[in-house]
Amino acid sequence: MATLYRSIWASDDPDAVDVVDRAVVAWGEGVAARHHRPLPSGDARTRASEQYRYVLRRDAHHDPDDTKIGKAVRVVFVESNRDGSRWTTTVRAWSGGSCTGEGAKAWVWIDVEADARDVTEPLFAKPPAFVADLLTTTAAAHGGVSLHPRAVHFQGDDGAEDLAGLLTLPERDVPVVVFGGLGPGADEDALRVFDAAVQRTTRDVAGLAMVAVVDAADLDALGAALGAGFEVHPGAMRLYLPALDPAGDATTRHLEFRAERFRDRPALAGRIAVNQLAPPSSVRRAPDSWDRAAQRLDEATPGGMVEKVAREAARVTDLESELVAERRIAEEVLEEFGDLQHEVTDLRDRLAAASAELARLRGERTGEGLEAIDLAPPHARDCSDAAALARKHLATYLEFPTEAGVDLELLDRQAAGPAWGEQAWRALRALAFYSRARTRDGYDGDFFQWCWNSRHPMAWPANPRKLAMRESKTVMDRWPESRTFTVDGEEQAVQSHVKISSAGMAPRIYFTWVERTGKVHVAYFGRHLRNTRS
Repeated sequence: MATLYRSIWASDDPDAVDVVDRAVVAWGEGVAARHHRPLPSGDARTRASEQYRYVLRRDAHHDPDDTKIGKAVRVVFVESNRDGSRWTTTVRAWSGGSCTGEGAKAWVWIDVEADARDVTEPLFAKPPAFVADLLTTTAAAHGGVSLHPRAVHFQGDDGAEDLAGLLTLPERDVPVVVFGGLGPGADEDALRVFDAAVQRTTRDVAGLAMVAVVDAADLDALGAALGAGFEVHPGAMRLYLPALDPAGDATTRHLEFRAERFRDRPALAGRIAVNQLAPPSSVRRAPDSWDRAAQRLDEATPGGMVEKVAREAARVTDLESELVAERRIAEEVLEEFGDLQHEVTDLRDRLAAASAELARLRGERTGEGLEAIDLAPPHARDCSDAAALARKHLATYLEFPTEAGVDLELLDRQAAGPAWGEQAWRALRALAFYSRARTRDGYDGDFFQWCWNSRHPMAWPANPRKLAMRESKTVMDRWPESRTFTVDGEEQAVQSHVKISSAGMAPRIYFTWVERTGKVHVAYFGRHLRNTRS
């Protein structure tokens, strides 16, 4: 079971434990009731709905005479879905003298874990619905950062200085997501998309990070306060990780995503932010006072339960250790494979450059010089970057609608994500060069034939393991809708596809030539579509 989300915060409210207890129990009861599987009423430690679809377990400790841990509660809510996935939300809250010694009146700790029957099925991190309310009612804060349920606006030079001071706090251990405001010339649609992106991101990273917005006029002041390379551009989103030190930090550690990434899909901003911030949150360590609180709660459980849980936890630890060892071996193999792919790509790029220079010397270039396709960068960081580069550099010969890229961030998060990105970028460039051959040079064969015969340095491998010009009859008879896409404004079946990889999510790029536009159209780029093996 993977931990997808973890939020830990301190509270100055001495009643925070009771507030959390009531909110989480009410939330769990509401979820079960909305799905017509209500939990039985009563104060039983464990309550389960029909067929154990929903289970709520609550352990509590309350002793006014306990000077160390006066109150503690642990609520576990398990949701078993029909698709085979299981989500476990565990909420812990405790207060007492041990918390006071750590600078808090109470602590709140929330974990969301999940597992799926299909290991290739994506599980997206998201905060439970009750988190936003608890952030307000418990006055949540951690490491000098207040965890607000809404975006915080910083205005003027003083606001920019305040934000820069917050970002560079040595004790800050909570990420801060900063949006650069749009200038006064922005149109209404751009402002609407920007506001939607801020709202969605604030909701998706609730409890994980603070979200800030800086007016466009004050971005220069923020950049000056932080130093070159750490600024935020208008409309962009930047993720500032903890331990920001402009004097010795790498600017690339604090990722910036330009507005173009989520211009047509504002919800994508939240997905990007949570996908970047949730994994590191899963290894955050609870305050030391939790050990004492856990002991109090364990003492209140039925006899033998603590020992059973300890045994199972030890078994899980052993299995996780074995998994880590196997994963390390797999990552080393993938890393070596990626290095080899980089080497091959470099050699192909050198060959392409040499071919271009030879063509120039022979006078085969037109007076207009090189095109954008010839000047495209040789590498892509990941699949999302490959898609963005294609739209920027290959648009003359390749039509790549934004909606054709599906869940590319999910591919990026996989261990093989960088290698897939390199391969995808190479495939997209091959499609563009093929399209140019048809448009400019009059070539009339299909992509497979061009790759096989042209001897072009950017040709894609022409073999069935890497390229298919049509699907099998079984696939098209059983799942025609999954191969039907919008191409040039019309719905049509697209069968030709490039096989980026055959492992894991096995990314595919579906494409077709459109005579009217004189371009290759990318209809789909994402994980493997359903077929006889999936």
